[in-house]
Amino acid sequence: MKRREQLKAATRELLIEMDISEVTFADIAQRANVPKSSAYHFYANIDAIYAEVAVDYSAELLSILSVLPDYDDIAQWQDIVDILIERSIVFYEHEKAARQLIISGKTSPAIKQKDRSNDLILSAKIYHILDSFFELPQINNHSDIFHIWVEIVDVIFTLSQMKYGFITTSMANEAKRAAKAYLGTYLTTPLIKKPKPLLTPVLNEITS
Repeated sequence: MKRREQLKAATRELLIEMDISEVTFADIAQRANVPKSSAYHFYANIDAIYAEVAVDYSAELLSILSVLPDYDDIAQWQDIVDILIERSIVFYEHEKAARQLIISGKTSPAIKQKDRSNDLILSAKIYHILDSFFELPQINNHSDIFHIWVEIVDVIFTLSQMKYGFITTSMANEAKRAAKAYLGTYLTTPLIKKPKPLLTPVLNEITS
């Protein structure tokens, strides 16, 4: 729906220009050029808009983190942790509105819960990436463990955003350190890297 997209676009714009605590439902409707009474037909309140925009940003970040790193860039499993965290930081550096919605600590629990649901999907993706490169040991409840890993990084990002307004280099390093230390309690021995996948032809020979 055109007006729904206008309202979400206006929300992103305002969260780049203003602190989330200052933005009102009326501000969003005015920026979107949608009458406030009409805006309520699409969203019951400002948190409903925030939740939907947050889900959109979470999907963008998930797409970025789902891409396998280059095989030659990975020597040990810790390299994957560093790469994924760096990708997250670059995303948040370029998306101030996403920082405010997801890691500012200023949104309602309902909005954060939406992001938590996405974190479950993300944790499965991270496990898949590690499994693509290394022979992993048997890890019971690995879905819970990798979900906790994601939340550890998220909490440190949130602390940095709340204190400094962005993810500092120091806090980024803390996130990497904490993430690797936690996973290191399960990946206790050097992991064997899997062979580089062989390239296969995209198209088979076609014969008439």
